[in-house]
Amino acid sequence: MTNSYLRFLHLADALTKSYEKPLDSLSIDILEHILKSMILNQNKIVVGDILSLSNLGSPATLHKRLHGLIDGGYIKLKSTDDGRVKQIELTKKADKYFANLSQAIEKASRA
Repeated sequence: MTNSYLRFLHLADALTKSYEKPLDSLSIDILEHILKSMILNQNKIVVGDILSLSNLGSPATLHKRLHGLIDGGYIKLKSTDDGRVKQIELTKKADKYFANLSQAIEKASRA
């Protein structure tokens, strides 16, 4: 089991190094939370949902990481009926990031 996990980490690292600027662990946690929430809540997650994750950091820190994910091209914000609320959407770059991780999991489990 440990060997499979180490193979996964190595493969994931190799597959995600192709991005121009690697994501820090907090940004990865936020991106994964967005993906999980989108799957469970049928694509509806807003900025306030992320800013309320006090276990990940302060709202200011989370806001800064969200903007880093926007600048990096992983997420985009979409206006809602309430102009004060912005919905988060994953981009094709985020889809590719998660597809690469999925590929690494599959390769590690076969080896």
